[in-house]
Amino acid sequence: MSKKQLTFEKAIKELEEIVNQLEEGGLPLDKSLNKFSKGIKLIKYCNEKLNETSKKIEVLIKEGKNIKKIVPFEDEFGQ
Repeated sequence: MSKKQLTFEKAIKELEEIVNQLEEGGLPLDKSLNKFSKGIKLIKYCNEKLNETSKKIEVLIKEGKNIKKIVPFEDEFGQ
């Protein structure tokens, strides 16, 4: 699965599956190492997504503090 198709939610789900497989044991050493390596990559991806989201939230909060007056929303018919 390429990073373009990978969402944060899919990455977390896949990471949970890897953790469960590793905790159950029974995998050969080379497969365990491959799963562990993939898990590390998923953790890195998730951290990047969380950092990006955190920065976006910080910007939105700063922009929100600059709003002097909140105007009620009206639909296109003025209701």
